[in-house]
Amino acid sequence: MMMLMKKMRTAARFRSQLWSLKMPSLCHRSFAAISTYKAVIFDMYGVLIPSSVKLATVFEQQNSVPLGTLGRAIRMGGELNAWKRFMRGEIGAEEFVEAFGRQCSEIAGCPVPIGSFLSDLTSGPMTRPLPVMMKAILCARSRGLKTAVLSNNFLQLNGDPFLPLDHSLFDVIVESCREGLSKPDPRIYHLCLNRLGVSAHEAVFLDDLELNVKAAVQLGMHAIKVGDLAVSVKELEGMLGIPLSGFVPGPDSAPWATKLPMDRLTQYLRKALHLSDEDPVAVQQLSPSQSNSLYHLTTGGRHLLLRKQQKTSRAMETEYRLLKSLNGSSIPVPEIIDLCEDPSVLGAPFLLMEVCLGRMFSDHSLPGLTPGDRRALYQAMQHTLCQIHCLDTRAVGLEDYGEPVDYMGLQVQWWTQQYRDSETQPIPAMERLIQWLPLHLPKHQRTTLIHGSFRLENLVFHAEKPEVVAVMDWGRSKLGDPLIDLTFSCMGHYLPQDNPLLTGISDRGLVQLGIPTVEEVMGQYCSSMGLEEGIPDWNFYMAFHLFCLAASHQGESKSTIAGQPGSGRLAEQVADLAWDFATKEGFRIFNAMPRAPHAGTSPLKGQVAE
Repeated sequence: MMMLMKKMRTAARFRSQLWSLKMPSLCHRSFAAISTYKAVIFDMYGVLIPSSVKLATVFEQQNSVPLGTLGRAIRMGGELNAWKRFMRGEIGAEEFVEAFGRQCSEIAGCPVPIGSFLSDLTSGPMTRPLPVMMKAILCARSRGLKTAVLSNNFLQLNGDPFLPLDHSLFDVIVESCREGLSKPDPRIYHLCLNRLGVSAHEAVFLDDLELNVKAAVQLGMHAIKVGDLAVSVKELEGMLGIPLSGFVPGPDSAPWATKLPMDRLTQYLRKALHLSDEDPVAVQQLSPSQSNSLYHLTTGGRHLLLRKQQKTSRAMETEYRLLKSLNGSSIPVPEIIDLCEDPSVLGAPFLLMEVCLGRMFSDHSLPGLTPGDRRALYQAMQHTLCQIHCLDTRAVGLEDYGEPVDYMGLQVQWWTQQYRDSETQPIPAMERLIQWLPLHLPKHQRTTLIHGSFRLENLVFHAEKPEVVAVMDWGRSKLGDPLIDLTFSCMGHYLPQDNPLLTGISDRGLVQLGIPTVEEVMGQYCSSMGLEEGIPDWNFYMAFHLFCLAASHQGESKSTIAGQPGSGRLAEQVADLAWDFATKEGFRIFNAMPRAPHAGTSPLKGQVAE
């Protein structure tokens, strides 16, 4: 009886500390990392205003000019053709219209009214900046980033360049017609970087032409080829690690730091960090969440991160203990400085830690990198996961960091209850999974420290090397089954990029991108961890994760969009995919599952889901 009561108390305590599997798109996530990028450089046409390439196509159609005529004329004649000389300011508008018009007419075999095209380039929609990019610029500047325009531009008849933009939004404006240089000449990129006062690896460059993007990459910049504007802004968000929408001008756009009691904060920092009275404190808020706010502090030559929690300090106490234990271990984590629970300082508990400088990515396809760089980063990610799972928890004092009593069984029970509590309509696949999962729990579960949300978004990489310098967001960590981390990190391999619940890469052509396949990821892990038997329960773990994702969305739907048409459809689709993993059909679809490279057997070990 005593033993039974002890197990019940342990299980209850375990349930009270269960880490949440809510996906990043469904919950607030904070990170203690500051991007090493200092500037964003924008092309004008096709990025800040509508595309001149698309305008040329419309012009040709409206004037019965063979499609592609203007493009051919631009590419002909090398650096001395009329278009490029016009862009470098070597000829005026009248001379350009005559020379370029003659060239286009010869190609088309009919007169081409280039004067009309030049007029179209400087009127109508071309004079209206694109709102999504303007909002992104405002957000970037509000976070302290420099912005610049680097444009192949021309002089109008009045002698002024065509630049229908608010000049106050940019620290630097570099135009080809004023500099006598045009993209992709590397000298004009260097000119822009020098005026910004940043190095190539500290800048992100956006352009709609591939040759200009390649030139930037060759110089060491991170570049984005702009097509779909929304997709490009999302890609830029991933690189910078900050939101680029939602900027509202007016009184509310004043620095968030004014909401902190700076006198009390400064007094605390001087005492905690042994600062002099002359050391100023600068504050920049990185996350405007009301319940979990994140601030970047600079003082005494140090970059710090302050995370303030409004409600309870229990989660912070847990994270503080973990990070303190891991500081100095083989696992890269931010250096923790202090947990302040004195409400007289900021009115709520907060964590203070060192900033981890480096790169963070939210797009798992790692845009802007070479295939070799992508592969190296994914390999570094798996190496770090193995470091976590190999940690001697007793040596760092974490042997009692949550007792894993029937770990996976309790996880299944808890998520089943979550689904029942938020159920809006029956989902057949969920009902089948609720019956199937408890009957197919892994028979052999190892116990290690687990991160609980191990994904690319929670890693900070070295600014230049394929090396993880910090693992962030340990709020869901505990002792448990390490395969939870491994399989969670691979979920994106089975979901498409446009999945609204969890962005995936299944449709991105992994081999061409250089991203390791699931087989390769599993092979690296099995080899490093000495798992000669592979992962025989792989299908179970994937079914479980997708089951949790469906349950999370069902709860989100009930609380936010209940009753809207199709609000439960996403949960149903994810549940169907989960069931695929739990059936023979799922095995047939994924019949080429990973193998441990040295074992000669499939990590599935021939298992067919029942």
